[in-house]
Amino acid sequence: MMTYQPVTQTQGTHTAMDIVYHLVHGLADSSPQETRLARFFLENFFQLPDASMEQLAARAGVSQATLQQFARTIGCSDMNDFLGQVRHQRDDSRVQQALAVPSQVLGDAAWVDNETLQYLANRGGVAKDVLERFSHSIGRDTDGDIITRIRQRLAEFSQQESRVAQAILDDPGFAASATIDQLAQAAGVSPATITRFARAAGCDDIRDLRMKLAQASTALPGSGLSSRWQQRLNGIQQTLNQQLETLLEPAVTRAIALLKRANAIHIFSAGAADTPFASLLQYRLLTQGLPASVCSDPALMSFTASMLNSGQAMIVLASSVPDGALLAAVQQARKQGAEVIMVTSDPGATAHAKDILLSPGDGRYGSLLIIDLLCDGVAAEPEASGGSEF
Repeated sequence: MMTYQPVTQTQGTHTAMDIVYHLVHGLADSSPQETRLARFFLENFFQLPDASMEQLAARAGVSQATLQQFARTIGCSDMNDFLGQVRHQRDDSRVQQALAVPSQVLGDAAWVDNETLQYLANRGGVAKDVLERFSHSIGRDTDGDIITRIRQRLAEFSQQESRVAQAILDDPGFAASATIDQLAQAAGVSPATITRFARAAGCDDIRDLRMKLAQASTALPGSGLSSRWQQRLNGIQQTLNQQLETLLEPAVTRAIALLKRANAIHIFSAGAADTPFASLLQYRLLTQGLPASVCSDPALMSFTASMLNSGQAMIVLASSVPDGALLAAVQQARKQGAEVIMVTSDPGATAHAKDILLSPGDGRYGSLLIIDLLCDGVAAEPEASGGSEF
């Protein structure tokens, strides 16, 4: 195993961390998922800064929130900080030399290919099922991608599971983004059968199954898209699917009802990253005949909030922790009797028991999805049964 010592570098007046050293030597007490992520980052080190968060999450097979948590685990403030460290270090000749032979850098069994794993298992007298469980734990399944695995095991599934398998093989792209209920309806089985099938196919749960289907779908022919575009699409599908699973439908329904009855809607954005979404939401609401305004100037937030009343609604878009001006405006709006919809991934600093909380996740697609759900719900005619409006 190659000895890799940390290098002291500087970025302006700040000392930069040796990100490769942290990835290589910070794995001893890591979870299997963190080990796989470290391996993924080392394998793709020189391409990381050119990829978006959605692309990295899709390629790594994890959520964007997991990427953010991993970045903090190894000492970075967030993924932007992590990618900045990578960008600074990837031109270092020592790093290029060290990563030229990845197995010498990491010394991890996860670097071993499937044939070598099989050889080592035979030498040690390890049974096939034990090898498969071990390979799965380090992200190296020995029996091919999930599509191949399902096709090979068709005869082993029960009658109900076979119907699920056939539905997946008929349209892997749909199965990769479908909810349990949608996939169950397509296969003509119960949702419980979908869960049993996921385990029978060698996956941890339905999310693991969808992740593997999304990864396998990138290699499927006939989509008409390049592999890069297909990969991008799969990443977006995975992000939206995760977003729908975390959103609480009753909260969205309450937010829609509030927007419908409000005599004025005021949209407050926390920063530059949220302003485009605020403008889009305002435009969508105005086209549906609802009075909507945007406030993104910190100097005007408290004044605007002081003009609200109990018949009006305040929507806060905050992808990051809001500053003092926005926090003060939210408190002022509550005092005036306005109802508040918080669209934020971190409601801790601003949330109130009476607020309606909607989490957009980490990506911009989550914010766009929430805007679509709210505006589609406002535009929808109430169902006769009084059910959901979206």
